[in-house]
Amino acid sequence: MSGKIQLRGLSPELTERAAWLCADMGLSVASDADVIVEAVAADCLEVREEEGRILLTYGNLHELFRGLSLLPGFLENRVPVSQSFRSSMLCYMADMSRNAVYNIPTAKQMIRYLALMGYDSLMLYTEDTYEIKEYPYFGHMRGRFSAEELKELDDYAYGFGIELIPCIQTLAHLATALRWPGFEAYTDIDDILLVGDDRTYRLIDAMLAQCARCFRSRRINIGMDEAHHIGCGKYLKQNGYRKPSEIMCEHLGRVVELCRNHGFAPMIWSDMFFRMAFGTYYVTSGSISQEVIDAVPEGLTLIYWDYYSRNRNIVSHMLECHRQFRNPIAFAGGAWKWSGFASHNAFSLVSSELQLDVCDEFDVDNIIVTGWGDDGGEASQFSVLPTLLFFAERSYLPANEVTEEELDSRSRACFGIGFDDLCAFDLPNLLPGCRPEECSSPRNPGKYLLYNDVLEGFLDLHLDPATAPGAYREYGERLMKLAGHPTLGYAYETLGRLCTLLSRKCDMGLRLRRAYKENDREALAAIARELESLIGETGEFLAAFRRQWYRENKTFGFSAEEQRIGGLCERMRSAVLRINAYLSGEIASIEELEQPVLPIRPIAEGASPYISFNHWNRSVAAGLL
Repeated sequence: MSGKIQLRGLSPELTERAAWLCADMGLSVASDADVIVEAVAADCLEVREEEGRILLTYGNLHELFRGLSLLPGFLENRVPVSQSFRSSMLCYMADMSRNAVYNIPTAKQMIRYLALMGYDSLMLYTEDTYEIKEYPYFGHMRGRFSAEELKELDDYAYGFGIELIPCIQTLAHLATALRWPGFEAYTDIDDILLVGDDRTYRLIDAMLAQCARCFRSRRINIGMDEAHHIGCGKYLKQNGYRKPSEIMCEHLGRVVELCRNHGFAPMIWSDMFFRMAFGTYYVTSGSISQEVIDAVPEGLTLIYWDYYSRNRNIVSHMLECHRQFRNPIAFAGGAWKWSGFASHNAFSLVSSELQLDVCDEFDVDNIIVTGWGDDGGEASQFSVLPTLLFFAERSYLPANEVTEEELDSRSRACFGIGFDDLCAFDLPNLLPGCRPEECSSPRNPGKYLLYNDVLEGFLDLHLDPATAPGAYREYGERLMKLAGHPTLGYAYETLGRLCTLLSRKCDMGLRLRRAYKENDREALAAIARELESLIGETGEFLAAFRRQWYRENKTFGFSAEEQRIGGLCERMRSAVLRINAYLSGEIASIEELEQPVLPIRPIAEGASPYISFNHWNRSVAAGLL
């Protein structure tokens, strides 16, 4: 929507920030505009007409900025709006540790989008991607945030009523830091710090001191999830066997004390306590032992993370178990962007609706949405806006009012695009057989079919060749039509070029093998020519992906993407050489095509062949399968 409004009742600083958000929505703020919007601090968020002006009342600052995003709808239909923030915390956690790290303009754009939706907090998940001057190798060449950058973002977020919360790791998930010279002494095993060693706590103290310097927030997420092999490496050799739960609780106690020394109120992912109690995480029966409950420090917030469950019994029992602790509880759902180049909002929306329904039943109102970036962080940082919008609407409206029509209206107001088109970020992963109603968990053919080697064909059986090429052609055309969107078009172009490429490449291995087995020399020659043109299309996709990456992220990390895609091109060139050598009689056979094709995983009869396989290295190297 375009239009002009006059804003009254705000300080010059708030007026400036409000004008930035209005510009994102296509509204301009001018002192001579006929439409007058008066903002007034009050007890609730309302937009209504009163005495020839539009009155916007708000409780907290983040409600003011959400209120601005309600103006386009109000100006169109003049229906009064009254909403209340139904959460104690609505936070987006963005993964900055899987190759892709926000550049500053993207971080600010995300903050503005979160403000329009009404979020009150943002976590930047940084394993080693923040500067600690005493440890120069920590985050070296990983796009780490400097102290100045973090302070700049903290100031920027604060201006929009958003709390920037540090989100780090203080036990596991530190492989990229521990690989460097000098950190061997800090390592127990894998990516886990050595508990009990004073050097470990000096490092953690430095982490916390840096966070205290850079963030206003006195809340901090200290991680501690998935430390599966704690005590099984160097710790075992030095101390002998101890129960992992004892080691974990000893470490947690020391780190919580350090947090409090720096004025922080910590929170952690809760899975390790469930592994102590049950030997696994997601459970549908049983109780937490009193021993485990007593081991959790008072005041520590426990985050129940669940990105998968569509079984109400699992979610209900997990929350019931969390209530047995004497600790604050938060729920963290998933905005699926960690399976390759495309998101899976379709799955996020289905699973999150059930999970948030159960959270409502248990009065859990600390809500976090996570956007991870496993195995490369390839997806656009904005590809999960549909899921973020859904969580926001659930935090301001009763569940039965968060309809398709409501989401479409809000999407148009906040992002200038309909909700269905906003969800087109999913298309490369939504082949027939991959939708939530067709499978129990997200599938990612948009990544594994790209990297599937045309000669070795490890993943050749994990597609439906009858439907995939045509679907990808259709998706490519639709995405390229969206490439003209003024702010998100570049990301649609990346996926459009990916789909166009996959429309010919996805079944290439099957067609090649069939032509070889049938000794169809004419078909083999045609495939060799097609592969040569696919190399060019791959280059066009890489160019679009590069533009996306440099627009959204720091440059660090893209070297890995170029090596992956460059390697894909070289393998296609090699396949052309091998086919032509076979056709010319230079070689008697193509050895890879003599081998049987086997599935990576068994495929049940009648089941969809598509899988979740987010492992670039295992897709391209037999030795790692």
